[in-house]
Amino acid sequence: MKRSFVIILLAFLTMTGNAQIKAKRLKPYLSTMTYCVPGVTPFVENAIAFECRSAVYKEFEPGKFKATVEITTIFRKGEETTFSKVALDSPVVTDTNNLDGAFIGQQRFPLDNGEYEMEISIMDMNSGDVLPTETVRVELNYPDNIPSISDILLFDSYAKAATPSECTKSGYDMLPRVYPFYGSNDTKLNFYAELYNSDKLYDDGKFLVDYFIETVESSNHMQNFSFTKRYDVGKANILLNTIDISELPSGNYFLVVEMRDRSNALICSNSCFFQRSNPGKGFEMNDLSSVNIANTFVSGITDVDTLRQYIRFLDPICTELERDYSSSLVKTEDVTTMQQFLFNFWSSRSPMNPKQGFNDYLAAVRRVNMSFKTSSYPGYRTDRGYVFLKYGQPDQIMQEPNEPGAYPYEIWHYYAVANQRNKRFVFMAKDSAANDYHLIHSDVVGEINNPRWQLEIYSRIYGEGYDQGVDQTEYERGWGSHAGDLYNNPR
Repeated sequence: MKRSFVIILLAFLTMTGNAQIKAKRLKPYLSTMTYCVPGVTPFVENAIAFECRSAVYKEFEPGKFKATVEITTIFRKGEETTFSKVALDSPVVTDTNNLDGAFIGQQRFPLDNGEYEMEISIMDMNSGDVLPTETVRVELNYPDNIPSISDILLFDSYAKAATPSECTKSGYDMLPRVYPFYGSNDTKLNFYAELYNSDKLYDDGKFLVDYFIETVESSNHMQNFSFTKRYDVGKANILLNTIDISELPSGNYFLVVEMRDRSNALICSNSCFFQRSNPGKGFEMNDLSSVNIANTFVSGITDVDTLRQYIRFLDPICTELERDYSSSLVKTEDVTTMQQFLFNFWSSRSPMNPKQGFNDYLAAVRRVNMSFKTSSYPGYRTDRGYVFLKYGQPDQIMQEPNEPGAYPYEIWHYYAVANQRNKRFVFMAKDSAANDYHLIHSDVVGEINNPRWQLEIYSRIYGEGYDQGVDQTEYERGWGSHAGDLYNNPR
């Protein structure tokens, strides 16, 4: 079924600003969710938003224009293959010079439990522009007799469904927030989740649902953003709610939903990632003056320069507020407060053994300082050092220092990172001898995202200005290049 909506994409407009698009090239944003109809089947639901200004519009009636994209989706599990191809029309416009917002297509795919490779190919039907195939790993795990929680949908608005469709949820049509970014003008976080098989806990009675916001870096619950609801047990329940985030400071967060039994024991949980930009808002940091550091590992660190260095090392894993505070702190001579900050930092992340957490991280810093240092920066301040310290050691590293026609590059692949699966980072260097690799693209939410990253790698052939209007898929077809292949098929 084909569906389309018009939305104002504040996050996307923030990213693109008011700059003119030099070449018409589709800019899609994918959100993949999994749900279940208990006793019937699990399913995958995809929402893909297309920035209106990136699509080619054609006149189909005098004075009326529309864009059309073709979406091909393939699910693979072993020898099993599920195939779908649909055409999605944008809303009709009469002025193609002032395009704004985006149009969204949603599709639902009933599948059995298991792990799948989902391949998505997209073509602009009016221009013939074909985007590189995107491969995403999807897991469905909804047993019939065990309580579970669906993926958590962030949405902008909802309304009672006048005519229910295959994408209607519990009688509502919801406008999904495909990109999980909330700017300073956003004051509400709307979300939806489904709770399955709570009746397997006991025949009747109540169960608890906790939902809260926690920081990505330290898993600390944000004060005043934690809530509890009671439900009657049943085959399926829904959690449809709104959290006021007007006072939530800037940072990276998880929204967490937990099912608990009558004794408050955790049964199952799920979470989703989102970003918040809220300049000027902050929360009260722990009163460092009350932190007792006597006989702790920091009490023996008394050299002010050493303390400053240890605090600077934390930059890749600090929250935004911690980073703001620490950058001011290291400009002082306050040894005691630095000690208290350092101890408080590791106590919040490794409460059972802060010293071990500190030592393990210090060992990682020493490793990146040896591996990634350049003539200008220590390793922890380079892009590769930042990624390694923030996300850990990648599961696979593909290095291409001498591919003909390409600048030296590396592709790092993570099976799971920041609550996301099958994610990658692409680094490039103009001179491999200098060991100065810069991050040019990642599909991890919150990191730099550049769909034309291959053009940067292969601009060595044609020069820096050649990327205008060039389809980067050309680089996957010839000249022995295989950056796109390594990206889509890590090995």
